[in-house]
Amino acid sequence: MTEDEHAVVEAARLGIVLTCSTLSVEQLAEDEDPAHEVRAELLRELLIGLHGSLDPRGVRIKGARIVGALDLAHVCTKTGLELQNCFVPEPITMSDARLSWLSLAGSRLAGVAADGLRIEGDLDMSNARVVTSSDWGAVLAADAHIGGFFDLEGAEITNDSGPALMADRLEAGSDLRLENLRAAGSGARGAIRMVSARVRGQLSLIDAEVTNGTGPAVTADRLQVEGHVLLWNARIAGSGTEGAVWLLGAKISGVLDFTNNAKISNTGGVGLQLQGLHVEADALLPASLVCVASKSRGRCNHPGRINLDGFTFSALHKATWREWLHLIRFHTPAYRPGPYQQLAAVERAAGHDGNARRILIAQQRDLYRRAPKELGNWLTRRFHWLWGRLAGYGYLARRTAAALLFALALAGGLGFWAGHVVDAGHHAAERPASFDAPVGKPCTTIELVEVGLDRGLPLSPTGVRTRCDLNPAVATGGLFTVAIWLVQAAVWGLATLALAGYTGLVRKIG
Repeated sequence: MTEDEHAVVEAARLGIVLTCSTLSVEQLAEDEDPAHEVRAELLRELLIGLHGSLDPRGVRIKGARIVGALDLAHVCTKTGLELQNCFVPEPITMSDARLSWLSLAGSRLAGVAADGLRIEGDLDMSNARVVTSSDWGAVLAADAHIGGFFDLEGAEITNDSGPALMADRLEAGSDLRLENLRAAGSGARGAIRMVSARVRGQLSLIDAEVTNGTGPAVTADRLQVEGHVLLWNARIAGSGTEGAVWLLGAKISGVLDFTNNAKISNTGGVGLQLQGLHVEADALLPASLVCVASKSRGRCNHPGRINLDGFTFSALHKATWREWLHLIRFHTPAYRPGPYQQLAAVERAAGHDGNARRILIAQQRDLYRRAPKELGNWLTRRFHWLWGRLAGYGYLARRTAAALLFALALAGGLGFWAGHVVDAGHHAAERPASFDAPVGKPCTTIELVEVGLDRGLPLSPTGVRTRCDLNPAVATGGLFTVAIWLVQAAVWGLATLALAGYTGLVRKIG
């Protein structure tokens, strides 16, 4: 070993930081001074114990240019490794390695393959810069187990051939810190991929910028987070029909927070895929994140899209129920009953039963508008439309009752009117004993109204027709008879609607 390498070994034995230079990482990339270099093979030898026992504080190097490929695959050691502000021109391999802790903070790297890595403590890659072209990922941490936090705060990761961060099935014992991260990936797997990952602390993407011009920006299906998920002021941009952010089947025990000017964009399809997402606490998801016109109550042509089927939450903040309803009606890919039912359940739990009814009425209207074939044939669809107009699909009982009372009043009014229409000496409604006489005998006002009600009511005859009835022998009597038949049909229909609404049958549609 050279004298400089003996200094590296001695520093590791003492557990002190060996500062090889005060140059910046950019300067180290151009520097050729051997005094600033550390062989990658020497670092491996130290970690596997070829140079004796090391201080528990680990191997700690600052401001060095690492020469050669650092291969720590399957290395098992209780020592930690720190490469602070170092230039590592070749990818680091540490697949299935076992380390006490690892820090690559501030370093410039050509890729990190850490699939299956086990770390008892923390993994610190804050302010690191990783630029590579790899199908597997610039930072590959699939199946890795981090006992403490995983810190990528302020890091810049770029991969033009695959994910920037590939962390499928990652387990982090504490926080996953992605604040102020700049991640640019490529391809259908996403710029940041965390499928089936588990974070036992908080997941933070505050001020992060994640982009993918050829696929999703964040793919996190079945992600489990035991703390909060914070995306304050995040800028996430994807491309294609698959969606910019995927959280399908994910579970968040804390708050999901997209506030403070977070922006989600997708040039070709859905912005947020939240199908099956369960948020145990509150969802702070402003409607303007998807549609800037979310406060509009009319139709909307804004291109923003969100998939909410199966998305469950306890409460919505930063969005009113009307704004959320706007998203469901105009910005979901297709009609689904689940988002309406979830929103109605939240409003009902908050004691807003009137809002819940309006939401469920909007659901039925959307069913008629976007999925009419689910209702059946043309006749069934027309009945559904009429049901909505007259009875609010069973959710507006007062409207049904008012319509029924109006129909009965109309029947009584027709009876009264018939008693005042004279045709050839006879009234359209008069006493039956005078039907064959040259001149009819009029009924009293009460009897005329009672005739209209008797003929208009489907059941419960009053017996008044023995004293006063419509005269079928005159043309006007026939006309009034037909008119009251129509009123009777309306009363039958309204009574049926009222019964259906009362029993809750309509709530099973859709």
